[in-house]
Amino acid sequence: MKEQPPSAKNKSMQNFFRPTWVEVDKSDFLFNLKKIKEYLKKDTKVLPIIKANGYGHGGIELAKEAIKAGGIYGIGVSSIEEGIQFRKAGIKINILVLGSGYPLEHLSVASFWDLTPTISSLQGLQVLSGLSKKFGKKLEFHLKVDTGMGRVGVIARDNAYVILQKIANMPDIKMVGMYTHFAVADTNLSYTQNQLDLFNEVIKYAKQLGLKFLAHAANTAGLISNKKTHLDMVRPGIGLYGLSPFEHTKYKMKLKPVLSWKTKIVYLKKVPAGFCVSYGRTFVTNRASVIATVPVGYADGYSRILSNKADVLVRGKRCPIAGRITMDMMMLDVTGIKGVGIGDEVVLIGTQGKETIKTEELAKLQNTISYEITCSISTRIPRIIV
Repeated sequence: MKEQPPSAKNKSMQNFFRPTWVEVDKSDFLFNLKKIKEYLKKDTKVLPIIKANGYGHGGIELAKEAIKAGGIYGIGVSSIEEGIQFRKAGIKINILVLGSGYPLEHLSVASFWDLTPTISSLQGLQVLSGLSKKFGKKLEFHLKVDTGMGRVGVIARDNAYVILQKIANMPDIKMVGMYTHFAVADTNLSYTQNQLDLFNEVIKYAKQLGLKFLAHAANTAGLISNKKTHLDMVRPGIGLYGLSPFEHTKYKMKLKPVLSWKTKIVYLKKVPAGFCVSYGRTFVTNRASVIATVPVGYADGYSRILSNKADVLVRGKRCPIAGRITMDMMMLDVTGIKGVGIGDEVVLIGTQGKETIKTEELAKLQNTISYEITCSISTRIPRIIV
């Protein structure tokens, strides 16, 4: 009988062999959720957005933590596929599918898995009504209203009024929610207020028709910047993970980053001055140097754009990336780091000693937003809940 590897013998160890991982702090996640709840009026419901694998943080585990904490209406996901993953993981709470239901015949799959779809057209209503009659049960949905985002949703006022009249005369289906989405809640309060005013008009008309539903509009930026956006429910996303939706202003509430990304030095070498590192010879040492290799590359979601730009943390000190980032590995200039050795922990995002690499720092170097940084971390990187 073959001897088992150490990880198989010790069931408490994570089953991965390449020393690169993401740590997700559930206590910080729950702290952020609590802070957001405290910011709302007492009767405002919360729909945590845990789409895209929880913005790259590990969706299923964080959904379970949010449910365990209590006081949430449900969770928001981007697609039927994501919703099915949560159901298969044993999650029974309300799941709102925020994405388009096209092709519309897939609404039957949403019904089978007890997922609440978003409806954005008369055709969608008709398909859902037909399924309701076929299955012999009143199917629920949320109506999406476009007040200025320009993505999906029935256009506010005229188109929305027509479709609401149809809904009021379709007793076989039930609109349990109606929502819109802000385009610039992080940067333009005036435009956001215009969107809110448009949506409030539609809400008023729907209530005049006798419809009863939850109205919701606010993402993280909206709910923080204007309490009038809270309505019946809010949809916090990026704030749950402690990342800021605001590019140039600070939060009104203190939230904690949830994610750290770590790896280890797997190779170390001393090289002379004039030594070239990585593809394209874009990094040439100007002195005798120590170069470390870590098993992280652009296939893991650490962007090639960060080549020769970003820093990492080794033994509590900032060290620059040396040369181009490759698919599975990258090199660091660790010259001058006392005692550096193979196996030393390297922090790509997070804190080590007194230094911190923030997700926003990497986003700025890539001319993007923090959302993309965490969402881009490959699924081949293990997420460890700590």
